[in-house]
Amino acid sequence: MPYAASASRKQVEARLVEITKRLRRADRNGVPPELREYAIAAAIFLAHAEVENFFGDILTRIAIAYSNGLTYSSELPKRLRAHLVAEKLNLQGFVAKFSSKTGEPAILDTVEGWFASPYHSLLNNSQRLCPFDGKDIYGDYVYPSIKNIERVLRRIGIGDPRGKLNGIAKRDVISLLESVGDLRTALAHSASLPGVSCRDVIDKMSDLRAFVAAMDRALYSHVRTSLPHAVWKTLVC
Repeated sequence: MPYAASASRKQVEARLVEITKRLRRADRNGVPPELREYAIAAAIFLAHAEVENFFGDILTRIAIAYSNGLTYSSELPKRLRAHLVAEKLNLQGFVAKFSSKTGEPAILDTVEGWFASPYHSLLNNSQRLCPFDGKDIYGDYVYPSIKNIERVLRRIGIGDPRGKLNGIAKRDVISLLESVGDLRTALAHSASLPGVSCRDVIDKMSDLRAFVAAMDRALYSHVRTSLPHAVWKTLVC
Protein backbone atom coordinates (compact mmCIF):
# COMPACT_ATOMS: atom_id res chain seq x y z
CA MET A 1 0.00 0.00 0.00
CA PRO A 2 1.19 3.57 -0.68
CA TYR A 3 2.35 5.79 2.17
CA ALA A 4 -0.34 7.88 3.89
CA ALA A 5 0.57 11.06 5.77
CA SER A 6 -0.18 10.95 9.50
CA ALA A 7 -2.60 13.34 11.14
CA SER A 8 0.40 14.69 13.08
CA ARG A 9 2.19 15.60 9.86
CA LYS A 10 -0.88 17.25 8.38
CA GLN A 11 -1.39 19.35 11.49
CA VAL A 12 2.18 20.61 11.78
CA GLU A 13 2.44 21.36 8.06
CA ALA A 14 -0.75 23.44 8.20
CA ARG A 15 0.66 25.42 11.12
CA LEU A 16 4.01 25.96 9.42
CA VAL A 17 2.18 27.24 6.35
CA GLU A 18 0.27 29.69 8.56
CA ILE A 19 3.50 30.89 10.18
CA THR A 20 4.94 31.42 6.68
CA LYS A 21 1.93 33.53 5.68
CA ARG A 22 2.43 35.75 8.71
CA LEU A 23 6.10 36.20 7.86
CA ARG A 24 5.19 37.27 4.33
CA ARG A 25 2.82 39.87 5.74
CA ALA A 26 5.53 41.10 8.10
CA ASP A 27 7.91 41.47 5.15
CA ARG A 28 5.71 43.97 3.29
CA ASN A 29 6.81 47.53 2.65
CA GLY A 30 5.77 49.88 5.39
CA VAL A 31 6.03 47.40 8.26
CA PRO A 32 8.21 48.92 11.02
CA PRO A 33 11.55 47.10 11.43
CA GLU A 34 10.90 46.37 15.11
CA LEU A 35 7.63 44.59 14.24
CA ARG A 36 9.39 42.61 11.52
CA GLU A 37 12.04 41.52 14.03
CA TYR A 38 9.29 40.50 16.44
CA ALA A 39 7.60 38.45 13.72
CA ILE A 40 10.88 36.71 12.90
CA ALA A 41 11.53 35.81 16.54
CA ALA A 42 7.96 34.62 17.10
CA ALA A 43 8.07 32.49 13.95
CA ILE A 44 11.24 30.71 15.03
CA PHE A 45 9.96 29.93 18.52
CA LEU A 46 6.52 28.87 17.30
CA ALA A 47 7.83 26.69 14.49
CA HIS A 48 10.30 24.89 16.72
CA ALA A 49 7.53 24.29 19.26
CA GLU A 50 5.30 22.88 16.52
CA VAL A 51 7.99 20.37 15.57
CA GLU A 52 8.28 19.35 19.23
CA ASN A 53 4.50 18.86 19.36
CA PHE A 54 4.65 16.82 16.17
CA PHE A 55 7.36 14.56 17.57
CA GLY A 56 5.39 13.81 20.72
CA ASP A 57 2.07 13.46 18.91
CA ILE A 58 3.25 11.05 16.20
CA LEU A 59 4.91 8.81 18.80
CA THR A 60 1.72 8.84 20.88
CA ARG A 61 -0.31 7.79 17.83
CA ILE A 62 2.19 5.05 17.04
CA ALA A 63 2.01 3.77 20.63
CA ILE A 64 -1.78 3.60 20.28
CA ALA A 65 -1.41 1.76 16.97
CA TYR A 66 0.91 -0.83 18.48
CA SER A 67 -1.22 -1.20 21.61
CA ASN A 68 -4.39 -1.77 19.61
CA GLY A 69 -3.01 -3.45 16.50
CA LEU A 70 -0.84 -6.12 18.13
CA THR A 71 -1.85 -8.98 20.40
CA TYR A 72 1.39 -10.11 22.01
CA SER A 73 4.55 -8.30 23.07
CA SER A 74 6.57 -10.64 20.88
CA GLU A 75 5.03 -8.85 17.88
CA LEU A 76 6.60 -5.53 18.85
CA PRO A 77 9.86 -4.43 17.25
CA LYS A 78 12.54 -6.11 19.38
CA ARG A 79 14.31 -2.88 20.33
CA LEU A 80 11.05 -1.19 21.34
CA ARG A 81 10.08 -4.19 23.42
CA ALA A 82 13.47 -4.11 25.14
CA HIS A 83 13.08 -0.39 25.84
CA LEU A 84 9.60 -0.87 27.29
CA VAL A 85 10.82 -3.67 29.55
CA ALA A 86 13.60 -1.42 30.84
CA GLU A 87 11.21 1.53 31.25
CA LYS A 88 8.06 -0.07 32.68
CA LEU A 89 9.84 -2.56 34.95
CA ASN A 90 12.36 0.07 36.12
CA LEU A 91 15.48 -1.87 35.24
CA GLN A 92 17.54 1.23 35.99
CA GLY A 93 16.42 1.07 39.60
CA PHE A 94 17.05 -2.66 39.69
CA VAL A 95 20.60 -2.23 38.39
CA ALA A 96 21.19 0.53 40.96
CA LYS A 97 20.15 -1.80 43.78
CA PHE A 98 22.27 -4.61 42.39
CA SER A 99 25.30 -2.37 41.99
CA SER A 100 24.96 -0.85 45.45
CA LYS A 101 24.89 -4.31 47.03
CA THR A 102 21.87 -3.39 49.16
CA GLY A 103 21.24 -7.05 49.75
CA GLU A 104 19.46 -9.95 48.18
CA PRO A 105 16.06 -9.21 49.82
CA ALA A 106 15.81 -5.79 48.14
CA ILE A 107 16.70 -7.28 44.78
CA LEU A 108 14.18 -10.11 45.15
CA ASP A 109 11.50 -7.66 46.29
CA THR A 110 11.99 -5.81 43.03
CA VAL A 111 11.68 -9.01 40.98
CA GLU A 112 8.53 -9.99 42.90
CA GLY A 113 7.07 -6.62 41.99
CA TRP A 114 7.50 -7.44 38.32
CA PHE A 115 5.13 -10.40 38.66
CA ALA A 116 2.37 -8.10 39.94
CA SER A 117 2.94 -5.47 37.27
CA PRO A 118 0.60 -5.44 34.25
CA TYR A 119 3.73 -4.87 32.19
CA HIS A 120 4.98 -8.34 33.14
CA SER A 121 3.31 -9.30 29.85
CA LEU A 122 6.28 -7.69 28.09
CA LEU A 123 8.37 -10.63 29.28
CA ASN A 124 5.85 -13.32 28.33
CA ASN A 125 5.21 -14.15 24.70
CA SER A 126 1.87 -15.81 25.51
CA GLN A 127 0.27 -12.92 27.43
CA ARG A 128 -1.65 -10.11 25.78
CA LEU A 129 0.28 -6.90 25.25
CA CYS A 130 -0.46 -4.27 27.91
CA PRO A 131 -1.25 -0.85 26.36
CA PHE A 132 1.42 1.85 26.55
CA ASP A 133 1.59 5.47 25.45
CA GLY A 134 3.90 7.83 23.63
CA LYS A 135 5.58 9.09 26.79
CA ASP A 136 6.69 5.53 27.47
CA ILE A 137 8.69 5.84 24.26
CA TYR A 138 10.08 9.37 24.39
CA GLY A 139 10.16 9.96 28.16
CA ASP A 140 12.12 13.15 28.86
CA TYR A 141 13.46 13.38 25.31
CA VAL A 142 10.65 14.96 23.31
CA TYR A 143 12.53 18.22 22.70
CA PRO A 144 13.61 17.95 19.04
CA SER A 145 17.37 18.15 19.40
CA ILE A 146 19.48 15.91 17.20
CA LYS A 147 20.59 13.78 20.16
CA ASN A 148 17.02 13.32 21.40
CA ILE A 149 15.67 12.38 17.99
CA GLU A 150 18.41 9.82 17.43
CA ARG A 151 17.95 8.40 20.94
CA VAL A 152 14.19 8.00 20.61
CA LEU A 153 14.22 6.61 17.08
CA ARG A 154 16.79 4.03 18.15
CA ARG A 155 14.47 3.08 21.02
CA ILE A 156 11.78 2.04 18.56
CA GLY A 157 14.22 0.12 16.38
CA ILE A 158 15.50 2.55 13.75
CA GLY A 159 19.21 1.84 14.01
CA ASP A 160 20.56 4.70 11.88
CA PRO A 161 18.13 7.62 12.32
CA ARG A 162 20.27 10.21 10.54
CA GLY A 163 20.92 7.94 7.56
CA LYS A 164 17.26 6.92 7.37
CA LEU A 165 15.84 10.45 7.44
CA ASN A 166 18.45 11.94 5.13
CA GLY A 167 18.05 9.03 2.73
CA ILE A 168 14.29 9.56 2.49
CA ALA A 169 14.65 13.32 2.03
CA LYS A 170 17.66 12.97 -0.26
CA ARG A 171 19.32 15.81 1.65
CA ASP A 172 20.61 16.49 5.15
CA VAL A 173 17.33 17.31 6.92
CA ILE A 174 18.93 16.60 10.29
CA SER A 175 21.28 19.53 9.79
CA LEU A 176 18.37 21.66 8.59
CA LEU A 177 16.53 21.01 11.85
CA GLU A 178 19.69 21.72 13.79
CA SER A 179 20.08 25.11 12.11
CA VAL A 180 16.59 26.12 13.25
CA GLY A 181 17.42 24.94 16.76
CA ASP A 182 20.57 27.06 16.66
CA LEU A 183 18.49 30.15 15.76
CA ARG A 184 16.12 29.42 18.61
CA THR A 185 19.03 29.08 21.05
CA ALA A 186 20.59 32.32 19.80
CA LEU A 187 17.28 34.13 20.33
CA ALA A 188 16.91 32.74 23.82
CA HIS A 189 20.32 34.17 24.74
CA SER A 190 20.37 37.49 22.87
CA ALA A 191 16.69 38.22 22.04
CA SER A 192 17.67 39.31 18.53
CA LEU A 193 19.05 37.89 15.28
CA PRO A 194 20.94 40.61 13.40
CA GLY A 195 21.09 39.92 9.68
CA VAL A 196 18.30 37.32 9.63
CA SER A 197 15.47 38.31 7.29
CA CYS A 198 11.89 37.17 6.89
CA ARG A 199 12.97 35.45 3.69
CA ASP A 200 15.63 33.51 5.60
CA VAL A 201 13.07 32.28 8.12
CA ILE A 202 10.54 31.44 5.40
CA ASP A 203 13.20 29.16 3.95
CA LYS A 204 13.60 27.60 7.40
CA MET A 205 9.86 26.83 7.44
CA SER A 206 10.34 24.91 4.22
CA ASP A 207 13.28 23.07 5.79
CA LEU A 208 11.15 22.06 8.78
CA ARG A 209 8.44 20.74 6.50
CA ALA A 210 11.05 18.62 4.72
CA PHE A 211 12.23 17.25 8.07
CA VAL A 212 8.67 16.45 9.19
CA ALA A 213 7.91 14.71 5.89
CA ALA A 214 11.04 12.55 6.18
CA MET A 215 10.30 11.70 9.81
CA ASP A 216 6.71 10.73 9.00
CA ARG A 217 7.75 8.51 6.12
CA ALA A 218 10.50 6.87 8.18
CA LEU A 219 8.06 6.08 10.97
CA TYR A 220 5.48 4.75 8.51
CA SER A 221 8.07 2.44 6.96
CA HIS A 222 9.15 1.19 10.38
CA VAL A 223 5.64 0.67 11.74
CA ARG A 224 4.68 -1.26 8.60
CA THR A 225 7.19 -3.97 9.53
CA SER A 226 4.87 -4.92 12.41
CA LEU A 227 1.43 -3.59 11.46
CA PRO A 228 -0.70 -3.51 8.30
CA HIS A 229 -1.33 -0.31 6.38
CA ALA A 230 -4.98 -0.33 7.54
CA VAL A 231 -3.95 0.09 11.19
CA TRP A 232 -1.69 3.04 10.33
CA LYS A 233 -4.46 4.57 8.26
CA THR A 234 -7.06 4.13 11.01
CA LEU A 235 -5.09 4.96 14.15
CA VAL A 236 -2.29 7.27 12.97
CA CYS A 237 -3.84 9.20 10.08
